[in-house]
Amino acid sequence: MEFHLKSNMGTLEVVTGSMFSGKSEELIRRLRRAKYAKQKVIVFKHAIDNRYGEKGIFSHGNDSLEAYPASSTEQMEEIMVKNNDAEVIGIDEVQFFGQSVVDFCKKYVEYGKRVIVAGLDMSFRAEPYHPMPELMGIADQVDKLHAICTVCGKPAYASQRLIDGEPAYYDDPLVMVGASENYEARCRRHHIVKYRENKMGKIYFMVGTDIGVGKKSVEKLYSKNILKDKKTKTVVITSGIEKYENNENKLSELREEIEKELMRNDFVFVRIVRGLLLPIEGNYNVLDFMCEYRKNSEIILVSQNKKGVLNQVLLTVDLLRKSDLNFREIVYTNKNVIDKENIEIIEKIKEITKLDYRIID
Repeated sequence: MEFHLKSNMGTLEVVTGSMFSGKSEELIRRLRRAKYAKQKVIVFKHAIDNRYGEKGIFSHGNDSLEAYPASSTEQMEEIMVKNNDAEVIGIDEVQFFGQSVVDFCKKYVEYGKRVIVAGLDMSFRAEPYHPMPELMGIADQVDKLHAICTVCGKPAYASQRLIDGEPAYYDDPLVMVGASENYEARCRRHHIVKYRENKMGKIYFMVGTDIGVGKKSVEKLYSKNILKDKKTKTVVITSGIEKYENNENKLSELREEIEKELMRNDFVFVRIVRGLLLPIEGNYNVLDFMCEYRKNSEIILVSQNKKGVLNQVLLTVDLLRKSDLNFREIVYTNKNVIDKENIEIIEKIKEITKLDYRIID
């Protein structure tokens, strides 16, 4: 729905979403339709945004419309004095104008103008980008558009800022104008904000294709040879969480234990005993719990290096990938194995899963 009929009543329309969601393109489309309707249109852009030109608003798809650059609402007011007969006012990248733009929009809506603004609803920190929440709250119409996550192709949630290809830190400056070389659209799963003082450790979920495949041996290998000089701790999860079985708050206590160990250690091995789909508490299973930590974890899949391993490994990888979890590698153990799998089969698993592997005795 669009407000396009001439009326003495003003309206405020807000077009929002992450970067690359088509906000500027939609703003340009609405403003052009107003021009086709012979309405006088005046367009503003913030002067800080000069990525594609000084005197226009531009979409990432190279669509454009002439606009007045302004650094403040005071400058916009000066231009409006000379264009007080304008019927439609467009503002791109409205979040850069600060809190004063809310009063500016209210004022001209009260004057009977159709005001259309476009801007980010959230910062690169995935926090509300003021004054957009205030504008959305008083708007007659709000349209939230979605880009596509550059990592997985799902609908994007927020704008990912990248510095030299790495996620930006939380305390980096809020305003940093850029395009594809600095920003990407990301879903909740793949949006990352780093913290300079982050002392939280990382989780390695130790998952086996069967019972007794050698997860303890893999943990020792990692602790002594791969993560040497790092503090590590193992937390064991079994179906039903036997250590908490007399406590009604099994899940909350498990979370507390994990969080405590993450603060104390560089890496926490979370060893999964028995099945991924067996319940921890109620209908909440081990796999559900793993998904809570998907942003700060990787899976080490452990399997005995024995004949017939192909299907077990592929089924486990498929199950975990459908839950959007991260893999580190597959580890095959030779201990107590008589009939070892052919290396050609293991290479075939690598080709199918795109996962590295190691074989240990």
